[in-house]
Amino acid sequence: MSEDKTDLSTSTLLTAGHRVESTQHPVGLPVHQTTTFRINEALNAAMARGDYRSQHLYTRMSNPTTRALEERLAQLHAGEDAVVFASGMGAISAALVGVTAPGDTVLASTELYGVTDGFLDAYLAQMGRRIVRCDMSDSRALADALVDFSPTWLLAETVSNPLVRVLDIEGIAAAAHATGSRLAVDNTFANPVACRPLTLGADLVIESLSKSIAGHSAVHGGAVIGDASLTAEVWKAMIHFGSCLDPGAAALIWRGMQTLALRTRAMSDNAAAIADFLYTHNEVQKVYFTAAESGRPLAPLLACGGMLSFVVAGGDERALRLLDSLSLIVPASSLGGVESLASLPFNTSHRNPEARERCGLLPGTVRLSVGCEDVGDLCRDLAQALKLSAEL
Repeated sequence: MSEDKTDLSTSTLLTAGHRVESTQHPVGLPVHQTTTFRINEALNAAMARGDYRSQHLYTRMSNPTTRALEERLAQLHAGEDAVVFASGMGAISAALVGVTAPGDTVLASTELYGVTDGFLDAYLAQMGRRIVRCDMSDSRALADALVDFSPTWLLAETVSNPLVRVLDIEGIAAAAHATGSRLAVDNTFANPVACRPLTLGADLVIESLSKSIAGHSAVHGGAVIGDASLTAEVWKAMIHFGSCLDPGAAALIWRGMQTLALRTRAMSDNAAAIADFLYTHNEVQKVYFTAAESGRPLAPLLACGGMLSFVVAGGDERALRLLDSLSLIVPASSLGGVESLASLPFNTSHRNPEARERCGLLPGTVRLSVGCEDVGDLCRDLAQALKLSAEL
């Protein structure tokens, strides 16, 4: 029963707090849209032992809505705990700062999301961490780097951005652990339906929740999942950076996540058909696609993901004309939504020439995030755009 405030003045009634007490449980995830919480005996006891997550004091630290999302993501990835953030870069930044210290070496894959790559040099290196890069698809180069540099952490992507190369996470994790290093994996291009890096030996997994997990290009978010001892350090960094996830955004991510398995299958099937179409097109010089490039399926029931890239004849200028000629596929820089998106890494994620050179990005590279539309419509749109861009 709600509190009786009928004897209060109008101005007090308009501002007074309210307690919701009910024995019924909602089907959907409730949104606790509040900055702070009423202090009670349970919270006082938790704070006395330094626990600010099982009970809630302030939403920057924890919130029932965001905590529910963290617990579900930990279950999906077979991890002990998770921390959610306002963006994928918030997650990566807090993870790398939280689990490393000045003087540590971070061994990074040569092919990473461009903003992640920039963060390593512009910020993490300035914080006293040594950054070394290595082609982790080359087992000999990886072995040499582990011996030569003794890294504290390795950073890699399950499926690389933008050339969708699948790494041997299990082998990399084993090599890292043999020399006392730990492995953090950005799993954004794969998602937990396609791959769960913790089960392959990774120590931390990072997700941009903005992408396929939320799935509707409507909300930003990020997550770090792993052992509780590691996520506790990441949580501390999040508290100081202030990069907490808003409860309303957490609820949107939860809603989108409920159809993740269905969407992943549909996007995977569409991407496979589009890759087949592009392989035979005389204006396409190269196709990057997980199933074809590695032969290593991401999961037993998922032979490929919804991401692919291709190189169009005529270089970046032709690629720009191609995007202008699309009518169904949307020219946009994100990925993982139900709608298909096309972008050019040279002027979005990989604007830095050094980053392009490191990963071998060719002029004319187009990145496709394949959605859930009818695949015939998507292929026809690509066909007319390739034809029109050649004539302009």
